[in-house]
Parts: sequence; structure tokens; C-alpha cells
Amino acid sequence: MATVAARPPKRRGGRRFLLLLLILVLIVGGVLVWLNRAASAQVNASATLTVYQPAASTSRNGADFADVSTGAVVHAGDSVKTDTKGRAAITLPDGTLTRLASDTTLKLDSAHFTKTGNLHDVTLSQQIGRTFTNVQHLATGATFNVKGKSATASVRGTKFEVLITADGKMTVKLFEGTLDFIGKNTVHLKAGQQATADANGNIGDPTPIVPDPADPFGPALAASDAVAAGTTPGTEQDFIGAPLHDGEQQQYTYAYAGGSLLKASLGYPGSAMKLTVQAPDNQKYFATGKLPTVEVHNGPAGIYTIVVNGVSGLGTAGEEPFVAVASVESCASADIEQNHAVHRGYTAHDLVDAVQQSGEVSGLSNLKLSLSENSAAGAIITGSGTYNGVGWSGSVVLAAHNGVLDIMPTGGSVFGMSVPAQQVVQQIAAAIGQDPSNVSPGFIVDRLFTCKSVMIVDGRMR
Repeated sequence: MATVAARPPKRRGGRRFLLLLLILVLIVGGVLVWLNRAASAQVNASATLTVYQPAASTSRNGADFADVSTGAVVHAGDSVKTDTKGRAAITLPDGTLTRLASDTTLKLDSAHFTKTGNLHDVTLSQQIGRTFTNVQHLATGATFNVKGKSATASVRGTKFEVLITADGKMTVKLFEGTLDFIGKNTVHLKAGQQATADANGNIGDPTPIVPDPADPFGPALAASDAVAAGTTPGTEQDFIGAPLHDGEQQQYTYAYAGGSLLKASLGYPGSAMKLTVQAPDNQKYFATGKLPTVEVHNGPAGIYTIVVNGVSGLGTAGEEPFVAVASVESCASADIEQNHAVHRGYTAHDLVDAVQQSGEVSGLSNLKLSLSENSAAGAIITGSGTYNGVGWSGSVVLAAHNGVLDIMPTGGSVFGMSVPAQQVVQQIAAAIGQDPSNVSPGFIVDRLFTCKSVMIVDGRMR
């Protein structure tokens, strides 16, 4: 395999813009949250919708369903529905992901942050259909519940599936972690077990997970597990294609800064498909078989093209491919743009230095920042300092949202009443001219996560 020498990384002014924005929003987090939410123990969290295959629709507080596309925000009280061909997912800011199979209806009842930016509680109601959820590790005391018609799955940091049929039966399959299945009785599930509740909430004894040919999440879980081994958590991106037929192909792209390992894996129900990964230097890597997996070592930076071919035996209805791609990235400061791929790494020290060197935040001193240690998606940034002589502290959650950044203040305090909130808001408007919930750093953001207290932002040039 050819190894391509890396070109010197390019430095961009967009980095300073992003860091300045974060600090300004931290100040707003300290002022506005203290002024407007001091009595509230929690702050509402929302989810981002991904539509893998149309159609998916949403309903707000019982209103009529309307078709939506990737990037729609799902708030508490919203329901999401897929039709007979639709596939979708909702992602919470900490990376917790719930996938919806076809003919599924799910409601986000509630979701809250703590004041320190961690996810505190989430409740989903599933009316019908099939979902697969990967819950990130929850902080002590946090809860995550999926309610069916007669029972509830209560989990912590786990992978599980819920199937609710038209007659009200609820089956829960647990792949990792632990889970309490609560109805008229309570059943504790261990990894590799499933149980079913009838329409009246009577839950049967746990049994080993029974293979189900109609379950679309089995191949997806296998592909995801294949690329997760030996790669950096937070780098995975998944792609779900429409049913593929013999002789047809589908194509996806993945931006990678290069230099280490990229893995791609293809999950599908059976028959024969081929997986091809084309690197930016046009080198091609192939795999076939039941779970074809490709590894690219020391590949160049740029946009990788992933191609899925239907080979044989896919039938008239076709088969749905699931592609997972992940990579190895260094948890260190970085500012790289090569061959249209962008890779940025920020430590707390980088953030403080950038703001101090910019000299663009008048009245700010004694700045201290910290970053969440490890998060598969999003970053919690906590800061404190003095602004115009007044002490402040605040926390924000930063997440990727449809190619841009969503910055959400979650808590803060201000010692004294001498800082007018409106003055700070006006300063932000003058400095950035953007809504903190829809911020473009100058490139398309594909992934945002933290590792070893370094915030990593990956994407591609527009």
C-alpha cells in the first residue's frame, strides 16, 4: 500500500473565531442562566434528527405529522414517525443514539441537562415499531427510560432494542450493560437476554436473545462493533442505504485527516455485497463476505469514498446495507486542513491562550476553562473568570448539528448585579453576528467529541 507524505497543515482564522465565540457564550451562560433560570434545577435538552431513508415526520405536542429531513431538532413533547420505508435516528447532545426502524412512532417526553452540562434524565415513549438505543455512560443519579404501552425499560449506559407490536406486546433485547424491565412485575436483564411484556404489563422470564431474520439492527450492530474495535470513540459515522439490488451500487463519503487507521464495515442480511474504500490518493481497498471490513493504514488526509455493490442473491425486494466507518485520531492539539478534510483539536489551554492573545474580549480576566474528559459526541466546557470586575462561572454543551455547531448554556452564576445581561448579548451580536445554536466555524462539521480532555472537531471544507 502506498504511503503519501503529508503536506504542511494550513492555519485558518476560523479557529480564533470559534474560540472567541465559545468564551462569549460562556459569559452569557453565566449571566443569562443566573438571571433567568436561577430557580431551575435542570435545563431542557433537545435531540437532532437524522433521516437515513425517507420518509420520516414529526409532530409537536399532538399536532399533525409533517415530513422532515436530516437536521431537524426534536424537542420535548415532539413525536417522530417513520413510514413503511423510512429509517431515522435521534441523537442527544452526549451522543446517546436511538434508531427507528420502519413503521415506528417514538415520542421524546422529556430530556434535561444538569447545571454542569451532563445529561440528567431522558424519557421516551414508544407507541409501536422497533428501536435500537445506544445510551452513553450516564452520570450518577441520571436516568434513561423507554416506556411502552404497559411496561418501561430503565437503563444505564447500555445497548438495547425495543419492539412493540400492534397488540401492545413489548419485547426488550439487551446487548450490553444492565436493564430493569418494569411492568406489573420487574425483570432484571443481563447482556444477551430478552424478555416480553404482554399488553397488561405481565413480564415473562428472561431468555437468551432469539435470532430474528426481520430485525434490521443485527447487521448494523455487527458492523458498528467491527469498526469500534481499535478506533477512537467518537469517530464513527454510519450510513443506511435504500434496499440494494443485484448490480446496483451506493456511495458515501468520510472526511479523515489521515496518518493512522481508517476502518469501514458493511452489515446486511445475507446474499452477497462488496465493500470498496477509495482513499484520496485513488488507492482502492476491497472486501466481500458476510461482514466485509476494510482497513486503510497510514492513508492520506482527505475525503474517503465508500462504495457498496449489490453482487448477487438480493432478490426483487433488495436488501438494506448498513455502513459504519471509524478512524484513529490523536487526542492532541491540532489545526489541519488537507485535501478538503478538516481536523481541529482544542485543549483548555488552547482556548485560554487564543482568547488572551486575541485581545478581543474587553473586560475579561482570570479566565479558567476545563473540558469534559471523554465523550463520544459533544463537549462540556466549564469556565470561570472576571468580567468588568464581576466574577462569573458557566457551563455550555457544544454539539454538532447538521454541519454546524449548537452551543447550549446549561448553568452559571454571577456574583453581583452590576453586569447588564443585555449589554453582553449586544456584545455577542456585534462580535459574531450569529445565533449560538446555529454557528458555522467556516467548514462543514461531521463529528465533534472529546478524548483525554481534548475537544476534536472533524469535518470538510464547503
